[in-house]
Amino acid sequence: MTRPFQWALSVVGHPDPHARLYDHVAFYLRQWLPEDRVVLARHMPRDRGERIPVVVIDHRGLMVIEPRDDEGDLLCYQDHWYRRVDGRVARMIGDPPSLRARENALRLQRDLGTGGVTSVPVDALVLLTRGHPEDVRSSCVPVVTGLDPLVRILLARDTSAADPARTRALTDALAHNIKVTATSY
Repeated sequence: MTRPFQWALSVVGHPDPHARLYDHVAFYLRQWLPEDRVVLARHMPRDRGERIPVVVIDHRGLMVIEPRDDEGDLLCYQDHWYRRVDGRVARMIGDPPSLRARENALRLQRDLGTGGVTSVPVDALVLLTRGHPEDVRSSCVPVVTGLDPLVRILLARDTSAADPARTRALTDALAHNIKVTATSY
């Protein structure tokens, strides 16, 4: 393949095999959440590491969502994830979603700090879109099954009146570094 064709294919095609899932979740949330919420799909943090699948920003803080479309009965023992097949634990799922969600929340916390915002809650959870959580109690973050329950959880986070200005400030803090202005004395 020629380089321009490879570049075009990489732009059009998603190199991340989960990109469609992330985009689908973000699209669904944008449809069902109030307009004062900002939903980001495949957010690129400042450390330029892996993209963060889904981030919801509201006046209360940020929620990092790690969607998974694994099928079958899923188990989590101390953040090691397994899939049950034919009544027995058969396969370990590489790249534990709970640890990824927690790490991505920490990355966003650092981004907010370099954006000039501190003491903002950054929560994380794992979203199972197809699998059944048989036993996920030892996950370091909450595990939610299905998009409708996720929407209910995100709406329940709202304990006070909406504040679009605060939501915008948090969004801007993720997008920009602290601006230093020179003053003369």
